[in-house]
Amino acid sequence: MPTETQTSPEDIKQQISSLFNIVADGYDNPSTRFFQFCADKMLDILQPEQGTRLLDIATGTGAVATNAAQRVSPGGEVHGIDLSEKMLEVAFNNAQKMALNNIELQTMDAENPTFESDYFHNITCSFGIFFLPDMHKALENWLKVLQPNGNLIISTFAADAFSPLTDNFRSRLKTYGIEIPDTHWFRLSQAEECQQLLASAGFSNINVIEKQMGYHLINTEDWWDILWNTGYRGFLNQLSATDLASFRVAHLKELEEFKTDDGLWLNINTLFTTAKKQG
Repeated sequence: MPTETQTSPEDIKQQISSLFNIVADGYDNPSTRFFQFCADKMLDILQPEQGTRLLDIATGTGAVATNAAQRVSPGGEVHGIDLSEKMLEVAFNNAQKMALNNIELQTMDAENPTFESDYFHNITCSFGIFFLPDMHKALENWLKVLQPNGNLIISTFAADAFSPLTDNFRSRLKTYGIEIPDTHWFRLSQAEECQQLLASAGFSNINVIEKQMGYHLINTEDWWDILWNTGYRGFLNQLSATDLASFRVAHLKELEEFKTDDGLWLNINTLFTTAKKQG
């Protein structure tokens, strides 16, 4: 993952793309099923109509895009964009397995989508906006390609998401001299932040819905699957092979205290922010 040092926006984007190329093959494992759950919830809130056009930004492996493609059919189309070519390969394979022919996937910078103005009826971005170096610029450009009265929905993690598991993870990483800045995926973790950012970019009718999308993991190994196959991997990759092995043993041992008869609770408290482009 990029750090808080003086790194250019383009370097940050390249680092993020490289990271998600690494985790792409394991991104859809059962432990990370919250991505699919949240994709379903986003589209339940959005309610895209048949025959409409939808842009899914930072589409990843296509959790939102494949679901949306079914909802807007017949006659509708979905465009999914991402910087990670490996994630797009997985998304393409997922679409093929589902026999979906109304999805177009392409490598594209989320801050600068190159589509016609006023083209899409809906725009979605699931757990992706907080990776962008310039979120305000991105939203202004998303507004341009959205039709008047078109809808936007984004999902971000609430401030307490993944706690207490992430709290332990961060504390143990600190002992190795590695810190997770709050400016990563905990950007836009408060409703007020989401409302202010979207309003400043020109969106209206902004509403934030907070939902708990969590579930119980069977054991601590499932938590390690999440760490290894998502953005957390960027921090683990900073450890040597020896330190990684010792970190894994110690971290998972500490998490045993959080297990109950139901398993290990995975807190996925999520903010779903909706907005419109003024007609």
